[in-house]
Amino acid sequence: MSEAPETNGKSSRLTVVELTDLPRKPVGGAEINRSWNRLVATHESVRALFSTLNQLRAAQDETRGPISEAHRDQARAAIVFTTAGIDACLSALLKDALPTLLRIDGPAHNAFVAHFMKERFKDNKVTQATKKAVVAFDPRTALIDLYVEDLTGPSIQGAKDLARCRDALGLKDDPALAQSVLDEHQPFFNARHEVVHELDIVDAAGRGTRSRRHRDIAAVGEQCDGALQLLRAFIAPTARTVRTARRTMGWSES
Repeated sequence: MSEAPETNGKSSRLTVVELTDLPRKPVGGAEINRSWNRLVATHESVRALFSTLNQLRAAQDETRGPISEAHRDQARAAIVFTTAGIDACLSALLKDALPTLLRIDGPAHNAFVAHFMKERFKDNKVTQATKKAVVAFDPRTALIDLYVEDLTGPSIQGAKDLARCRDALGLKDDPALAQSVLDEHQPFFNARHEVVHELDIVDAAGRGTRSRRHRDIAAVGEQCDGALQLLRAFIAPTARTVRTARRTMGWSES
């Protein structure tokens, strides 16, 4: 975050919400292309939202009064955009990287086997969806699709789901994705739940009255920025493990 420059000799105290630039795309094959492109697209969309918000607030000189609810709604939209990008990015990363990672023995394959043994084949109760996957024309692909559905569900709900995706990609020991790091993002996912499922409405003091949750724009900007940088922390090491898997199998790394 930064302060707006002086205007007409007067210093503005308007906090400008800005995203950190994404670093260069990690070196990797086709397995990371879709997820990286989705990250870039999400970053651009959220950055545009905050840029518009900054311009509108500066034009209305909001340092002289409370932030308008309309502008807080733009911050709420940034939360929704960012979390939608997380869902799209991680889903693409899992679908595209797992077919390569699961061809060799290692943490990703161990997590895959453990999941099916503990969840899909538990107590010999096999669901119809699992049976169809096993007898599909391409069982491996069908099972991976089921696996990704189990990992991401309709959407990523928080640190627990992030950890499952991390483990599935064989990145459990990566310090940038340690559980303590993932736990720091739980409040952001809680905010998404409040915005999407509750419309940020809370019971206010007084019988039968309601109000909107307060959303600090600067804090929302930091949360969105951190979440987008976290996605890069998923993609970069996955690119490395994919390259290692390709070398192990004698495949081209391109």
